[in-house]
Amino acid sequence: MSRSLRSTVGRSLLQTITPLWLLACVVVGLLAHHEVSELYDEQQQLFARQLYHTLPQLRAGQTNSQLHEEDSADHQAVAIWDSQARALVADSDGMQLSPRPGFTGFVTSLHHNEIWRVYYYSGELGTVAVAQEEGERWELMRGLLLAQLLWLIVLPVAMLAIWWALGRGLRPLDSIRQLLQQRRTDDDTPLPTDVPAEIRPLIDAMNQLIARVASTLQHERRFTADAAHELRSPLAGLRVQAELVQLLDDPAARHAAIDKVLASVDRASHLVDELLALARLEQQQALPFAPLSWQAIAEQAMAEVAAAAAQRGTRISLQLDGHGPLANGDASLLQLLLRNLLDNAVRYSPPGSQVQLSISPQQLAVADNGPGIAAEHLPRIGERFYRPAGQDASGSGLGLSIVGRIASLHGLQVQWQNRPEGGLRVTLQRHSLPPAS
Repeated sequence: MSRSLRSTVGRSLLQTITPLWLLACVVVGLLAHHEVSELYDEQQQLFARQLYHTLPQLRAGQTNSQLHEEDSADHQAVAIWDSQARALVADSDGMQLSPRPGFTGFVTSLHHNEIWRVYYYSGELGTVAVAQEEGERWELMRGLLLAQLLWLIVLPVAMLAIWWALGRGLRPLDSIRQLLQQRRTDDDTPLPTDVPAEIRPLIDAMNQLIARVASTLQHERRFTADAAHELRSPLAGLRVQAELVQLLDDPAARHAAIDKVLASVDRASHLVDELLALARLEQQQALPFAPLSWQAIAEQAMAEVAAAAAQRGTRISLQLDGHGPLANGDASLLQLLLRNLLDNAVRYSPPGSQVQLSISPQQLAVADNGPGIAAEHLPRIGERFYRPAGQDASGSGLGLSIVGRIASLHGLQVQWQNRPEGGLRVTLQRHSLPPAS
């Protein structure tokens, strides 16, 4: 069962404050006992010294060693003896004290079932004793401890105040809950950030999540629209060609029509594969990078386009200078990037041409000797489904979009340049490096 934040905080405060309060009571009690004992001991010592200096007058006024008895003060006792341990002055409680000639210091004794703290001060003139009940000290300490016990009354009031303050502080969350309940599924407006500082990280994380969900929905809508638009023509063509096959009686013509159907199926299948690949790439924000072997990546990509290159008589050469521009990355995606670049170069170059793949620590480049791309079309190369007019080779316009997305995920910048000697050169290098000349 889930618990409210207010009850959790209240319970935690009680579990924390209660032992701290008990510890504070113990500490206050020990400190109070020390301070009170020190205060009363100093008073007893001062009083005993003052009485000691009255011994000459007391001895001069004494007759026949008569014991003078004075009224006793509550909880206190006084006794004075001369140098021969004869009592000169004593109150009713002081009469119970025993003389300690030559002794100076504190002792604890029991009189009438009460514990007394006695200070003796001795000198050449005699001995003075000043006593006080321990209960007098404990009474004062009980008053100090009673102030701590008042927290038992203050604590519930404080907890109610904290409960109210927590409710007031959590009101922004309730407002945000209401906003989320009323929000449309396609609303990507960020949540308000005028909330307490402790809640701000949560709101920022929710806004980031809203932005990612909105981006994902946008990608899915665009993918659905692109797929519907691009698959409509191939499927319509397949239907026409299939109907044509049904009408043809000539075996040769029927065979040729079937070949066209199969070719259309292959193009549609290739289009679907590229759409799915691009959709997956656009949803990825980070890749599980691993050490790269550019030799293996390049050779695998060349092997995948070798059949198409052999059919057109195109030769693909590899120039590998040390390691590539990246030490770590996703090998399968980089292989797909090279395959698309090589396949694009093979298809748009004239038969018998040459395609060169160059890999160095500074950059990765694919160059061909085809017709190149008109200057006005270069800025749009890499856009989805964009293909310059007047091209004979078939394609969906997605291959270079996939190249751009893979390069972006790896922190690479793509440049399209027409070669002075003819053909197109595609260069990929890190963003931190200057553009190739």
